[in-house]
Amino acid sequence: MERSCQVQLTARAAGRPVLIDHKQAVATREQLGGDLVAWINYQPLWQDISRSEPDLLS
Repeated sequence: MERSCQVQLTARAAGRPVLIDHKQAVATREQLGGDLVAWINYQPLWQDISRSEPDLLS
């Protein structure tokens, strides 16, 4: 996820974005992963937040 964000920020800094068609977007999503991959990548962040903010869900 962090790498995807870095690529997005670099692309925006480079100039006007170039939109891709739906087929390319779907292929990119399939290569980068789905909901499970996103959830797995989020877990270290969640663990850090829940440790540093123990009353987050209170």
